[in-house]
Order: sequence, then C-alpha cells, then structure tokens
Amino acid sequence: MALSRNKLPMVFALIFVVTIVALAYRKLSAWSGIMQIGGAVFVATYILWLLLESRVALTEDTKGETKRDRGTCEAYALGRALTVVTALAFPTVWTAPGPWMLAGFAFFLGGVAFRLIAIRTLGKFYSHRVRVMGDHEVVTSGPYRFVRHPAYTGMLTAHLGVVVFFFNPYTLATLLLLLLPSMIVRIRVEEKSLFELPGYPKYAQNRNRLVPLAW
Repeated sequence: MALSRNKLPMVFALIFVVTIVALAYRKLSAWSGIMQIGGAVFVATYILWLLLESRVALTEDTKGETKRDRGTCEAYALGRALTVVTALAFPTVWTAPGPWMLAGFAFFLGGVAFRLIAIRTLGKFYSHRVRVMGDHEVVTSGPYRFVRHPAYTGMLTAHLGVVVFFFNPYTLATLLLLLLPSMIVRIRVEEKSLFELPGYPKYAQNRNRLVPLAW
C-alpha cells in the first residue's frame, strides 16, 4: 500500500528522532561534566517536543488531501532537520560551560513554548499542510495578537537556541541559508490561501508576519 502523503511528516519525525539520538550519543560521549548533562537535557527536551507535535501529524489524514503546499512542507522540514543534524554532527566551538549554554537553552525553551501556545490557540485550524477548511476563521487571540505566524516565530527562535547552544558555523549557515528562506517561502504560500478568508486582509494590515517590527 502506498504511503499517504499526509503520513509523511510522521515518518519523517521518526527517522529524525533516530538520527538525533545517534548523533547526540556520539557528540555527548566526547563531552563531560555539566556540558554533557546540559547537552543531554537539551536533546531530550528537543525529542519531547517532537513527540508532542507528533499528535498533529496523526490527525492529518482526517483533514483530507491538499495541493496548496507546493513542496514547502518538505523544504521546511529539511531545513529544520539539517539545522539540528549539523549542530550535532560538527564540533561545537564552545569547549567549556558558559553563559552561551543558558542563553541557548533559554531561546530554545522560549521558542518551543511560544510555538506550542500558538498551535493550541489555532486549535483545529492548525495543520502541517497548507489548507483552508470549510469553517476556517481568522484567529486573533494569544500570540496571534503580535504576529501573523507565531508558530513559525517559535520554530525560528527555538532553532536559534540550537545554533547558540551547539554553535558551529555550519549550523548557523544552515539556519540562515536553508531554514529561514524555506520558512519565508512557506509563509508566502500560506498567505495566498489565508488572504481568501474574510477578515484576514484587515487582520494582516496591523501585524508583521514573523518578527514584530521587522517582517
């Protein structure tokens, strides 16, 4: 039986978790003391986040097929995965514990929390795939008061935390040259559908897409 396109995010997440565990084991084996403990906590929290969001992937089949993505879901997922993979696969510049560890973890936790709140606020209208449902409404509460796409804001902030915590130039380049551009393209594709909703053009007038006061 052919694999449903809607199930791909779940399959990708499982492969992603296995890859993270393997790379993290190799990296953390070379660390010691508080760095090793901090790294283990970070990786465990990242995997927990993936598991929490996997519940969304399980509901994709119930929402029907959609062709509005234009490949942006896959590009976005790849950007996210490679940001984490390069963080774990390449040597970290930091060689001793320092403020960067706390700063990176704080960015990560803040981004994850902001994203999960945004997903919860959007409720049944949230999907891994770009789609507009028959009863779709414009949501303006919670984090949607500040930016039009707070789930992406949270994703970007969380992976900025990954970059800071496990800093190396390859991870920074991946975030800037792959994850961020794929996110911007995906937002533009989403908004072609969202601007069809009554009230969305007015809502969009007073809010930036991803970063307040920037874009």
